[in-house]
Amino acid sequence: TEPSIKVVEYALTSSNPVSPQVKTIYAGAVLAGLLLPFSFLYLMFMFDTKVHTRDDIEKVTTNIPILAEIPEIKNKGSLLFTNPNSTSVLAESFRILAANVSYVLPKSDKISGKVIFSTSTIKGEGKTFVSLNLSLALASLNKKVLLIGADMRNPQIHTYFGTSKNQVGLSSYLNDASINWKELLMAGFDKHPKHRTLLSGAIPPNPAYLLTNGRFEKLLAEARTEFDYIIVDTAPTILVTDTLLISKFADVTLFLTKANYTDKKLLKLRY
Repeated sequence: TEPSIKVVEYALTSSNPVSPQVKTIYAGAVLAGLLLPFSFLYLMFMFDTKVHTRDDIEKVTTNIPILAEIPEIKNKGSLLFTNPNSTSVLAESFRILAANVSYVLPKSDKISGKVIFSTSTIKGEGKTFVSLNLSLALASLNKKVLLIGADMRNPQIHTYFGTSKNQVGLSSYLNDASINWKELLMAGFDKHPKHRTLLSGAIPPNPAYLLTNGRFEKLLAEARTEFDYIIVDTAPTILVTDTLLISKFADVTLFLTKANYTDKKLLKLRY
């Protein structure tokens, strides 16, 4: 029987596949490899609002000096300037800060101690860390230094001494007229015999009232006659008004800015 099916025209064949198109896929992969990283970096930089270098600060202000840059210390066991003869990066950076602070302090014929406030915009920018190490750096220069914890809402100095935050301190003196502030001073650092610390004390319900009742001003006036430098660790300025209420007592105020932490928008609030 003769077959009923026959081939009219044989199919055309080729060594290259019709689909997928290799050249098209390669071109799309190269294009995506270029666009995706650049798009990611663009979005990352566009939404990055943190301060990273001193140039970010200098763009906002030109009339306020940047006194020092404190490096980030990876070794958490060496965060304090405990050895006055230390030559570490931390020690040298605080020596630079101490020298520059002395330079910007107002000159006066009166022989009295200088009051230096240390503050920041928000908590976590390192004002307590800088206050303590700056006081130790000044004490290493054979100066009598008093460190006062005036951030009575969120005290942190006691953590460096391993004591309780409810220990008798500044808040107790401001609230009780019978307490002598000199009896509350702590030594704490054997290699810095001229360094003393007045802790914040128990957290009071009315810090702003205590700081403005006249006893804090009296404390500073008496401390000026006893010490060469009085370093005051104060509260953040954007959160509470405590620091603004006592700012008139400072000879110079240090504003702390932390890299990769402080928002650039906050620079306008401080400068």
